[in-house]
Amino acid sequence: MKTIHQQNEFQTRDIYLASTIKQAGVPILRVEGNGRQGIFVFNACPEIEKIISQYFNDQIKVSPRQLFESWKALKSMAFASIGDVR
Repeated sequence: MKTIHQQNEFQTRDIYLASTIKQAGVPILRVEGNGRQGIFVFNACPEIEKIISQYFNDQIKVSPRQLFESWKALKSMAFASIGDVR
């Protein structure tokens, strides 16, 4: 699910989790291509573990419209990173 790549980076392949993290205001650094999947790389911060916990325990409250916009943006970034232009 997640990997701390470097001390200051958090990585995940889960686009739904990545969308939630992005919508919560954590800066995304880049999307790396890995075969047919994108890896979402965020700036690591103390809030990430709390966001992840709330996400998996169904306790996080988000704006559905903003969450969907984050998901669309990350999906586009992922396709671009793997060279799949749709």
